[in-house]
Amino acid sequence: MKPNSIGFIIIVLSFLFLISTDIVTQETEQLTSVKTETPRQVTIVSEKSYNGVLKPRVEAKVYANISAKIVSLNVEAGQTVAKGDVIAQSSAQEAGIAAIRAEVSLSVAKSQLTTTETNAQTRIETQLETAKESVAEAEAKLEDTKSLAEMRIRNQLIQAEVAYKAAEANLERARVSATQGLERAKTELTKATSDFERDKELHTKELISDSAYESSETRYKLVQSRHEEAVAAAKQFEDGSAQLTVEKTKAELAIAKKIVENKGWEREIAAAQSKVTQAKANLITAQKLVEAKAWEREIAIAKSAVNEAEEQLKLAREQVNQAAIVSPINGVVAERHLETGDYAKSAASQGQPVFTIIAVDVLKAVWTVPVSEIRRIQLGNMVLISTASGIRNIIGTIDFISPTVKEGENAVTVHATLQNLENTDPDNPLSISEQNNALKPGTSITISIKTGERKNVTLLPQRAVLQIQSGKGNIFVVEQNVARLKQVNIGGVYGSEIETQTKLTQSTQIIVENQHLLKDGMSVSVAQD
Repeated sequence: MKPNSIGFIIIVLSFLFLISTDIVTQETEQLTSVKTETPRQVTIVSEKSYNGVLKPRVEAKVYANISAKIVSLNVEAGQTVAKGDVIAQSSAQEAGIAAIRAEVSLSVAKSQLTTTETNAQTRIETQLETAKESVAEAEAKLEDTKSLAEMRIRNQLIQAEVAYKAAEANLERARVSATQGLERAKTELTKATSDFERDKELHTKELISDSAYESSETRYKLVQSRHEEAVAAAKQFEDGSAQLTVEKTKAELAIAKKIVENKGWEREIAAAQSKVTQAKANLITAQKLVEAKAWEREIAIAKSAVNEAEEQLKLAREQVNQAAIVSPINGVVAERHLETGDYAKSAASQGQPVFTIIAVDVLKAVWTVPVSEIRRIQLGNMVLISTASGIRNIIGTIDFISPTVKEGENAVTVHATLQNLENTDPDNPLSISEQNNALKPGTSITISIKTGERKNVTLLPQRAVLQIQSGKGNIFVVEQNVARLKQVNIGGVYGSEIETQTKLTQSTQIIVENQHLLKDGMSVSVAQD
């Protein structure tokens, strides 16, 4: 081959090489650089939040053990106390007086027991003998009544008849006597009046002495008085008052006749028989008491009274010792209700408490749940509690669901317990930071409760999904360095991620930037981080 031909071929080959190199360079420059991310497989937990308040686990109202005046107070509000600490002291004077009274009652009960042990058996056996004598006496009385009652009642009738006849005879004699007395009185009055008028005239003429006149006047007044008495006696027979005695005896006679007609002695015999029956019943009762050794029961009752008096004395002495008021729990003094010198009553006397002490090592979260949502909640469920001050995700356990619905609210009260950092141990005080982080009763809180859980949920970066509408959206994925447009079904949004219900592998490369520069089928290059 000629040199010129060889040179031509070399020139043509060089030109072709330059053209191919330029084409490759152009194709490389046209590739779009994209950034990708892969889907995340997660578990989605749904929750419901409620507003509530923190309360102490225990709130103890501390009362005086005995009703008495407060003589000292040893703690202030806000102070930490331990169970058994003496937090106040009340006067023991009244309790001491009660103890003395209890001692006296015990002495009386013991004396009564001694008397009962000594005399009870003798007294009950004596009652039996007395009951026997009463039966014999009642039976004798019955026999006397049977034999003498009719005779006595008929004799009473005879006596009534005699009394009535005697009263009538006496009435007639009295009438005659009164009539005769009135006539004599009239005659004496006429003569006395005449003599007095004559002496009065003679005295006026000074023919008789003053003493003779006064004597005449006295006789006149005496006769006049006897005349008035005679008139009154006679008048008794005119107005019937003298007849009262006769009427009385007549009524008594009618009663006596009625008793005889009705055989009144039978009623007396029946009454006597009733007394015999009652006496025999008393005898049976007395016999049973002896047979049952009733004195032993009386002794047992007396012993029981002694035991009761001893218990009362023991209680009274304990109250003397209970003048000290102690804390029933470990906790913090929330409020002091009384001051030194105030009169404190016991809880049984419905008095006012001396202190309120709260236990805050464990708190209660209290809130209400609508009736329609209460089925989601079970005892033992865990809840997350947060406060407005920034304390979050405190774990609590539901330990109470009210069996009743709050009237007017259609809601149910729920409690959960949670641990607290509050200092309740005087020997191990909290640091300042721990005290600041401790939860306080009365704090408003938010309670979050898990309501559901979905596993293997596919989440995409929200910026990767385009043209979201009617539950669907578009994404670009990289397949062999080519951008492919895919439509996916869209679910909920969780922060910067969005749920897809379209099945994607965890290795799928999803384009998250520069999607506006892409078309389906365009070659792309994946940028390396």
